[in-house]
Amino acid sequence: MQNELKGGSDGGRGGEGGTSVAKCAAKTRNGRPCRGLVRPGSDYCPAHDPARQEARRRSASKAARSKPGGEIRALKNQLKTLADDVLARRVDPKAGAVVTQVANAYARLIELERRIKENEEFEARIVALEEEVRRKWESRNH
Repeated sequence: MQNELKGGSDGGRGGEGGTSVAKCAAKTRNGRPCRGLVRPGSDYCPAHDPARQEARRRSASKAARSKPGGEIRALKNQLKTLADDVLARRVDPKAGAVVTQVANAYARLIELERRIKENEEFEARIVALEEEVRRKWESRNH
């Protein structure tokens, strides 16, 4: 691996008792060296690792799809139109009330879906962190 920085009780000479902290070999958009920490067996941090490029693309795509902004915007527009139609007497107020109840149920489902996705992401992050801790623990104790 490249870009290893030595430190520890030996004054940075990398001898016995020292620790190695590898820094990412990539450059940032502004041309500066990336300061990200690398995983064992790699020269790159997770954000720059070519082996993780497809996973990063999938994550970015999933994040873009999971934003409920479009659904919420559409729901707001429908409710505004409904309110205008009720006030203009184009829609019966009772029918408008029923549609509003349905819209409220839909809004609650959007929020529930958002919470489920958020929990799934947190669970995945926790599992990854636990795995990383386990790997570090095992590497230090063997």
